[in-house]
Amino acid sequence: MFGLDKYKTNFNNELIAALTTFFTMSYILVVNSYILSQAGMDFNGIYVATAVAAAFGSILMGILANKPLGLASGMGLNAYFAYTAVLTLGVTWEAALAASFISSFLIFLIGIFRVDVAEAIPESFKHGLIAGLGLFLVFIGMQNAHFISNSSATIVTLGTLANVKTLIGVIGLFITSILVARKTTGALFIGILLTTIIGMVIGFTPYPNGVVSVPSGFDKVFLKLDFASLTNTAILSVIWTFFIISFFDILGTNSALLTKAGHVDKKGRIKDFEKTTASNGIAGMLGSIIGVPTVVTYLESATGIEAGGRTGLVAILVGLLFILSIFFFPLISAIPIEAAAPAMILTGIFMFLAVGKIHLDDYTESIPALIAIAIIPFTFSISNGIGAGSILYVFLKMFTNRYKEIRPAMYLIAILSLFGFAKIF
Repeated sequence: MFGLDKYKTNFNNELIAALTTFFTMSYILVVNSYILSQAGMDFNGIYVATAVAAAFGSILMGILANKPLGLASGMGLNAYFAYTAVLTLGVTWEAALAASFISSFLIFLIGIFRVDVAEAIPESFKHGLIAGLGLFLVFIGMQNAHFISNSSATIVTLGTLANVKTLIGVIGLFITSILVARKTTGALFIGILLTTIIGMVIGFTPYPNGVVSVPSGFDKVFLKLDFASLTNTAILSVIWTFFIISFFDILGTNSALLTKAGHVDKKGRIKDFEKTTASNGIAGMLGSIIGVPTVVTYLESATGIEAGGRTGLVAILVGLLFILSIFFFPLISAIPIEAAAPAMILTGIFMFLAVGKIHLDDYTESIPALIAIAIIPFTFSISNGIGAGSILYVFLKMFTNRYKEIRPAMYLIAILSLFGFAKIF
């Protein structure tokens, strides 16, 4: 069913990849609950809804698209939902969920009508996205490991080993790097577990205060969408923002990860990309019904791909792990983000190696790709990177009389990006 032999993998590889992906993603369970609770939603209900939405989204991706991608409520989008849509614009969280549903429906339509936008992305730009996402993952991992911290003078600065959180991150990076260098099977996952255990032994990470917990509060967020409020003009900007950010995140993340996972044909085109897009759209609609905003592919899926995951079996196993997490909150919450950070850093480094595949001698190809690489981590946004890079690509091709190399969908991406940057909608 999954083509394990075709992708030269087996159940054990897929299971290790799923565990690695899940443990690098699992932070969203608590973080999403905290952020959305600021908008007046029930904390416990959000925790359950986040797990259920991630489970359904990941399993759908595995069944419908056969891709090794984990899905969950999008970071960044959840902050926009709570702090901008609800707390700033005054939209109710129920109406914001309806707006999220509509934006996901639009993405579903793009997939169902087989609009293969990914095919329009040039080869060098695609490798630029992989490298940019890798650099982004390194940056996030370094923040989570406290290797870098905020600085009013230089924006970021080096962390200190006087901070025990930094020390745990350093220990984890050494352990995981050694395992990777020795080509140990399941190196990233084992690194996460060993770092967690060391954290517990030295007293940094508290031991779990239990094993099983009873889920509660789901009824307070489930099926609470308020479509009647969509007549409010403020909702239009919310729908557009949800759509444009999630669309470019899905486009950029899926393109980069699936290219990395080998889901491309001989011409470098991603296979069945429309199924991946449609799966994201369905997952987003289900997420809104369940009680969380836009569900998207997670960049942390790269850790599972690096661990050897290649098929939709990974996504299904990730989904099942999210279902289990509903009942094992004490165990999941015991794994510190510092333990997962080294896996993110190393995966990001491996992804950044794709920069070598960019046609550096062709400036109409290399400049847009390199700009995207820089903008993604510096603006903390995948959509900003693909937007700026696509605009520059179109203009460079046009003004060097090579406009025939631009595919129609690339014009669309550039135009939508311009609209987004200009805040026309």
